[in-house]
Amino acid sequence: MRKGAGITLDRKKLQETGLTLLITVIALLAALLVGALVIWAFGSNPIEAYGALWQGAFGTGVAFTVTLGKAVPVMLTGLAVAVAFKCSVFNIGAEGQLLMGAMAAALVGAYVHLPMALHLPLTILASMAAGMAWSFFPAILKRRGNVSVVISTIMFNYIAQYLVQYLILGPFKGPGESPATATINATAQLPDLLPKPYVLNLGFVLALAAVAGTYILLNRTSRGYEMRAVGLNASAARVNGIDVNQNMFLALLISGALAGLAGGIEVTGSLNKIVNNFSANYGFNGIPVALMAHNNPFAIIFTALLIGAMRSGSAMMQSSAGISKNMIDVIQGLIIVFLCAENVIRYYVKNRAGGKQHA
Repeated sequence: MRKGAGITLDRKKLQETGLTLLITVIALLAALLVGALVIWAFGSNPIEAYGALWQGAFGTGVAFTVTLGKAVPVMLTGLAVAVAFKCSVFNIGAEGQLLMGAMAAALVGAYVHLPMALHLPLTILASMAAGMAWSFFPAILKRRGNVSVVISTIMFNYIAQYLVQYLILGPFKGPGESPATATINATAQLPDLLPKPYVLNLGFVLALAAVAGTYILLNRTSRGYEMRAVGLNASAARVNGIDVNQNMFLALLISGALAGLAGGIEVTGSLNKIVNNFSANYGFNGIPVALMAHNNPFAIIFTALLIGAMRSGSAMMQSSAGISKNMIDVIQGLIIVFLCAENVIRYYVKNRAGGKQHA
């Protein structure tokens, strides 16, 4: 009986995983289809547009490395959102935490002078610490005053945006007319993984390590078990002796550290400084990345690659097909809309499967 019950449970789990994957694919295809209709409605050829998008993202080896590089920040912000989601905390503040992480990396990278073996790790750790510190304020507001995390993290995005802008244009403006900080020292720059003209650096490996670390935390530690328990049912977790507020607090801090790391890698890996408005909404892009992956750390690798491909291919779509690269934001929004209709899609898929079985 026990063996048979175990096989039944494994089969049900596999079926549920397959259904979840199917729903994600349906949501993605529906978003692309509606996006194609929008492109057609504006008088352009959607096949040509999507062809240019694919070519710009995967058409050459260099383009593919650009796609991988674009996937790194959204992979990390997707992880940040997923960790918080797992503990029923809706962190909308990854953008602000990324900005603060980038600012910390820029300052430590430019004004601290150490050997590379010390300087580079210190710069990366500073970015994580800054992201964590920026998430501390919404976390403490939630813990002490039960302030909505959604509202506080959104507000802190704006504070971070204007604070970083002030620091770039004011006390930490670099030499020259460009609105940017000073270039960080070579000892704080991430080494390239491939020779030029490829543009992939060690940040991609760090992002994969963060994925593995997040998976281990959530699925192989007692703290991760508590976080997931809180996310599944906070009341039941509290009855069983789990400190719900403490786990939400820690989840938000870890989330902030991952978002800060995304900013740190952007500075140490590709920009080597902070330019005003450098972030292409990486923090907000982490939300569809986490939603499409259903908060699974390893699945986030692939959903981040998808968003990275959209971002890297959008320039060619605009130049060769005449479609504004802002169309990518429309498609991402459509993905979120269809994913939010998950229960509707699940209902029709199950009913269709049940109807076939009865037939």
